Amino acid sequence: MERAELIDECPEVARIALASAGRHRDLWLAAFALDGRIGRMVLGATEPMLGQIRLAWWRDQFGQSVATRPEGDPLLDLIGRSWEGRERALCELVDGWEALLSPRPLSEADCASFVAGRASLARALAESVGSPAAVSEAKRAGTLWGLADLAIHAQEAGERSAALDRAAEIAHQSLRLPRTLRPLSVIGGLARRSLNSGGRPFLGDRVSPFIALRLGLFGR
Repeated sequence: MERAELIDECPEVARIALASAGRHRDLWLAAFALDGRIGRMVLGATEPMLGQIRLAWWRDQFGQSVATRPEGDPLLDLIGRSWEGRERALCELVDGWEALLSPRPLSEADCASFVAGRASLARALAESVGSPAAVSEAKRAGTLWGLADLAIHAQEAGERSAALDRAAEIAHQSLRLPRTLRPLSVIGGLARRSLNSGGRPFLGDRVSPFIALRLGLFGR
């Protein structure tokens, strides 16, 4: 039951990507569920300060040893089992989401911080599954993921335009990632498609599930 609940916490596109996670499933599930939980926390925040306090709690946990963290939260427990020693990337993901609590329209620095958080997570995933040679391409997938979410959740036309303009520099060719990083192929590929279509949702039409299936099977 706990695993099912954690899968439900993942963003929709990440739930689809999990089907390609293979033997590192816990690593991917922990990362995606954290991203989903923090994202809902930030996007649903009515008081930025309260949101910042809740994010600070997560950073505090990642700064402690696994043995001293509170038990009982399935997500924190899974992170302790699968991300021990690599929590810096999770802190950077939290920092990136915190940038979206800034006043709108978001500044260029705020947008860059959010995207950097996703890129850092993607880099850590590549290193953790034993694919260090793919770090650069993994970071591109994470960057595309971040830019697509910025465009999708933009509250100002300028925010969307800035995300699409930056994406134009890196979204011109498909991703080339090893099988160990197939979940990133799925998310990055759908993010690239979203950006190239003006920032529509990852799974915003009838064709996108089939594209996700192709990416999961073949990586492109």
